This record gives sequence, C-alpha cells and structure tokens, in this order.
Amino acid sequence: MKFIATILVAAVAVQSASAFVAGPQCQRTIVSSSTQQSMGLFDFFSEDARKEREAKKQAEVEEQEKLQREIIARRSNPKKMEEYEAKVRVRRALRMNGEDDAADAIDIYSGEDEKIVGLN
Repeated sequence: MKFIATILVAAVAVQSASAFVAGPQCQRTIVSSSTQQSMGLFDFFSEDARKEREAKKQAEVEEQEKLQREIIARRSNPKKMEEYEAKVRVRRALRMNGEDDAADAIDIYSGEDEKIVGLN
C-alpha cells in the first residue's frame, strides 16, 4: 500500500513538474488579434487616448464659447432678455411648487449659435 502511494506521489510530482517546462517549439502557436483591448492605467498615455482627450476638451470649450455668445447676444437685445427673464420666472415658480422635473424641462438656452461682431 505504501509502495502504491509512493508511486502515485512520484507520478503527480513528475506531471506537475512538467507543467513548468517549456514544450517543443512546434506546439507553440502565435495568436494575433485584430482588436486591441484596453488595459487600464497605461492606456492613458497612448496616442489615441491623448487625441480623444484633446477632442473632448475642444468640444467642451466650443460648447462653452457658444453659450457665452448666446449670453452676450441676449444682454444686448432687450427682446431676448425679456424672453429669458420670463423663462426664469416660470422655472422659479415651478421649483417653488415642488415641480422640479417640469422646471428642469424648461430650456433657458436656445441652442442657436450667435454671431457676435467684435468678439473672437
């Protein structure tokens, strides 16, 4: 019985030891993938990630500039300012009545891009 246990332990040891030995070259296959997997922290430094960050930042800057032009145009046009003040009054009244969802639905900015003369 001890002899069989010893042979069994030796067989398992040989089998597990061969798991760490490199096999013949013909058994190794190289698999290439056409998709690149995001690996986390180090992808932040890649060229594609940098371009994506710059594009996102530029889009945000353009959106803020557009809103700023709309504010400037509104301040210089009394009719647009009256419309804005009316929307603000309605939104404030809705918030005071506890209708926050309806107040959020009111669009203060029109989304139109204003052309301002004398400004970048």
